[in-house]
Amino acid sequence: MSQRIYRIRKAFLVPLGVDAFLLCVLFVISMLPQGSATERLVFAIFFVPSLYVFFACLLRRVTVDGGGIVIRKLLREKGVPWEGITHVGSLCMHNKVYLLLTTVHGFFIISNAYGGFPDLVEEIVSRVDRTRVEEEVRLQAGHSPSGIVHAALAWTAAAFMVGIILIKMLPFMA
Repeated sequence: MSQRIYRIRKAFLVPLGVDAFLLCVLFVISMLPQGSATERLVFAIFFVPSLYVFFACLLRRVTVDGGGIVIRKLLREKGVPWEGITHVGSLCMHNKVYLLLTTVHGFFIISNAYGGFPDLVEEIVSRVDRTRVEEEVRLQAGHSPSGIVHAALAWTAAAFMVGIILIKMLPFMA
């Protein structure tokens, strides 16, 4: 049986990577002689978590095949066969949709940040017993909100950081 892999959308990964890179640049600039210790601390506090989030999103994937579903995250992997899924529900909050898979050993949460999310939902719905799937989930199978707001916010943060870099580098250019 074929295997399908779903990853976090590139429309979000690219600006997130740009943000992590720009925070690294700001951290390096703060190491220059005119940078203060507070400035270094602030940029380090923002850079380290943003780098972690970027790599976590980059390595996150959901694999679906005939045997079940496997969710890979940074340094972790959990899988469950289709028969092990006891309930499939969903939660919609603004433009974010979360698919909740309950199993005998716990639960999985899958968001619409994954590319091809409607296809992923449709594949899960088609493989899990109908009595275990909420009606609202079936409605999500055909469509879901695109969730471009987070990508737009990441690009906005990148624009602000470019502005900060230009302001910090202005004395060196003059």
